[in-house]
Amino acid sequence: MNVKNPGGKIISIGELLVEFIPVKPDLRLYEEGSILKTASGSSGIFACANAKICDRAAFIGKIGSDPLSRFVFDVMKREGVDISRVVTGEGQIGLAFLENLEHGRNFEYYRNKSAGSRFSPEDVDDEYIKNASAIHYSGMLLELSDSMREACRKCVRIAKEAGVMVSFDPNIRKEVMTSDDAKKRLYEGIETADIIAPTLEEARFITGLEDEMDILRELHSRGPKIIALTKDKDGAVLSDGSQVIWVGGTNVTAIDPTGAGDTFASMLIYGIQEGWDLEKIAVYCNCAGGLAVTKQGSIGRALPTMEEVERMVSQVSLDIRKETISAGSL
Repeated sequence: MNVKNPGGKIISIGELLVEFIPVKPDLRLYEEGSILKTASGSSGIFACANAKICDRAAFIGKIGSDPLSRFVFDVMKREGVDISRVVTGEGQIGLAFLENLEHGRNFEYYRNKSAGSRFSPEDVDDEYIKNASAIHYSGMLLELSDSMREACRKCVRIAKEAGVMVSFDPNIRKEVMTSDDAKKRLYEGIETADIIAPTLEEARFITGLEDEMDILRELHSRGPKIIALTKDKDGAVLSDGSQVIWVGGTNVTAIDPTGAGDTFASMLIYGIQEGWDLEKIAVYCNCAGGLAVTKQGSIGRALPTMEEVERMVSQVSLDIRKETISAGSL
């Protein structure tokens, strides 16, 4: 892919949160016990993961004037993210409380009318988007609020007109995907993106298909040039329309999966912008995402540096399979 404004910012759009994580992994929300306070939010995790691997990470969004907003703002700044276009408005920052259940994680959100959800088109700096090398956002934002949805659409429109790369993480919340309008907005995000990185489960939900090659064929037909299907511990599948790479899992011991997908997506965009071949991108993305699950938390706690990723790449043996696709078959 051609990269417009090489060396420009990789801008993450979205909402920042404060996340509360149980110190004892089996602590339930209804129980008394100690918790860790961390900066979070998918868009914030993506930006901080990007700051660990390059000096071009940026975030745009809205925070409040409350102390917890200041806490997250200061953490983002400390992590090396350009937050010069973050705006302050009414409301307080959203909160997320995590509990680890026997069959997965449960998040309880307190973000109704949060400061972050009030990010609007008027808060977007047009020139900042035009001069970026890429923008990244998630499908969850399209359902967060009307103003956030329109802000994301404005950023995409500016980016597309300026030739700036657009990355979209479907980040599907099935509970809000029951309406036709929500599904249309999801498809709109896919169709206007250059890069998408859904989980395999999400891709099956989007396409109604089971087979990975059929899924890739359908998703490419909707517009994205590069697709990554993440498969948790089983690795990932990457396609650029002419080649498909399957890369196996890293076999790490998972402590906390928070931020693994955002870390994977961050490395994906970076690798594409650096002009790496698809196999190298797949390996680095898998190792970055794998390292992110080996520690509790995400921002400031578990996100890997480029040096850590490179060390893992040099040490791990991954199962890799590739297939060259004939013209028109995808």
